[in-house]
Amino acid sequence: MSLDLPLPLPGPAAPVALTPPAPPTTPPRAAAAPVTPPDEALGAVVAPSAEALEHRLLGDRVEVLPLPTAGWHLADALDALAEARLAMPYLPATDAVVVVSDLTTVVLRLGDHAVKVYPPGTDPAHLGRIVTGLAGSTTALLPTGGPVVTSSGVVLVSPWRAPVRPVDWTETGALLRRFHDDHADADVAAWDPLRRLVTQVDGLADDDARVLLDARRALLDAVADLRPFLAPGVLHGDVSPLNVLRTADGPVLIDIDFVARGPREYDLFSAARRHVTGELDDVAYLGFCRAYGADVRGWDGFAVLDRIGRLGGVAFRLWDDRRHGRPLDWLPTTVSEWRTPL
Repeated sequence: MSLDLPLPLPGPAAPVALTPPAPPTTPPRAAAAPVTPPDEALGAVVAPSAEALEHRLLGDRVEVLPLPTAGWHLADALDALAEARLAMPYLPATDAVVVVSDLTTVVLRLGDHAVKVYPPGTDPAHLGRIVTGLAGSTTALLPTGGPVVTSSGVVLVSPWRAPVRPVDWTETGALLRRFHDDHADADVAAWDPLRRLVTQVDGLADDDARVLLDARRALLDAVADLRPFLAPGVLHGDVSPLNVLRTADGPVLIDIDFVARGPREYDLFSAARRHVTGELDDVAYLGFCRAYGADVRGWDGFAVLDRIGRLGGVAFRLWDDRRHGRPLDWLPTTVSEWRTPL
């Protein structure tokens, strides 16, 4: 779903919630491993701006799932797989590798295994914590082991599950509710939206970087002031039928990289936004809401999540245009818009 398209805001329908789960308890957290900033691990594509450096010095987290630099492509992911085989002797010794996707990560099929390769600089502790936190899940497809760090990327292997048939939004809503309920107490990192913006403003004029980073701070402050109507818990972070796989054993969520503890409304927002833009009709959207048990369209935090989605789209567009050598001629208009974050 595009995150940088202008959207009308929803009408004032009241939010509805059905039997939210009990407030979660938080188990003791393992000490987080130190993270090497992507700039240091790879060499930055562009020089850090003064404004971005200020945010880092003030303690803003470095992205644990960095976007790949311009030089990292499929060949590097294949090198990472070849190196990771030394630590994964169960992988079949075959050259029959099928490329499933190649964008911000590379997904490969190798026999009965799905291999996901993340760019260098990815924090393996972040990935490992999600795998551990969701251990035993019946609602999410988990890797078969922990991440393997190589010189060309970080590798995770999951069982390959061929889809039985497509999943609709009603089934997605029902699965999401079970996922939220099953993992209410999971020990995963706190939700930290817009992390990628801090590195993607590198190379911009300082005033442009300042406007975008100030908008980020304003939105994060607004999130902190929101009054949720669902109990906080664990969220998937990228809900869509495209991230649900129907297997012979039932549907499961995939692409769990952004699983975090935070406002569960964010997982419902993705469907609501599609409904607002006309991508989802009334039947599909209401099917999702009824299956889950809540509708966020009338929640006063909807506008904040919408702006977070839009600013996240700006960060992604900066990365994508640079990666493909496209001009940033749209940036002045965008910066002007973000002088007023909300």
